[in-house]
Amino acid sequence: MQKFTFLPKTDPPTLLGFLVAKLSLSSNKAKRLLDKRLVFINKRRVWIASYVLNKGDVIEVVTEEPLPQKSRKVTPLFQDSHYLIVSKPPYLLTNGAESLETYLRRNFKDPHIQAVHRLDKNTSGAVIFAMNKEPFERMKPLFKEHLIKKTYRTIVRGCIDKRSFTISTPIQGQQAVTRVTTLSRGKEASYLEVEIETGRTHQIRIHLASIGHPVIGETEYDRKPVTHPSLQHVQRQMLHAYQISFEHPYTHKPISITAPVPDDFNQSLNTLCLTHEQK
Repeated sequence: MQKFTFLPKTDPPTLLGFLVAKLSLSSNKAKRLLDKRLVFINKRRVWIASYVLNKGDVIEVVTEEPLPQKSRKVTPLFQDSHYLIVSKPPYLLTNGAESLETYLRRNFKDPHIQAVHRLDKNTSGAVIFAMNKEPFERMKPLFKEHLIKKTYRTIVRGCIDKRSFTISTPIQGQQAVTRVTTLSRGKEASYLEVEIETGRTHQIRIHLASIGHPVIGETEYDRKPVTHPSLQHVQRQMLHAYQISFEHPYTHKPISITAPVPDDFNQSLNTLCLTHEQK
């Protein structure tokens, strides 16, 4: 973490110009820091390049470190002739160019592999892939009829006293139901297990932010100052697709797959003195 104080007589007035001057970076590299939400002004994340600084503003920049190779590892969790379930590492798109989908197609030398559902780029965890079009189509009704049970693990800001509760606030006019169980709590943060009955975009992140407990590392729905130094270093939302369960469309056998939480998630649990498992 690098820390500076804005002095209007000598420093460029805009945030981008300030970063370029203080860090000796190109405009593109400085803009990349803003795009990755790694800049704080007076403990609040700011990513607007044209933001005008005021006298006495304290600017903090998270020093980026390359991800360990271990954190980028794609772990297979289940495979048969119809489906492949893997644990998606963070910082990787589910599908599209240079995504987990393209990685699997290259690795298995099979261009027909297709993601059945998606996780956000910075969310880790279990993702189902179909080996070809027919099993892909067979999974559609299960998602449409909410027959896929999805359980997430997440770390949120603040201490949650309740053992379990449900959030049912509509999202963009659509029904959304999130069930929450508290696994561990501390002064700064809480460790939760979350089940979603509906699959609205960013549902967990929106619902938890709406009750004042945004996901740690959240950059879109959290506007509170980040005062805990360890939390400023978290470079992604601490949200992990922990378990996925369904009835296999071909064998009709129950499938339940668990994706262990990744290293950066465990590191955050340790830093915040949260126990890893439910007691």
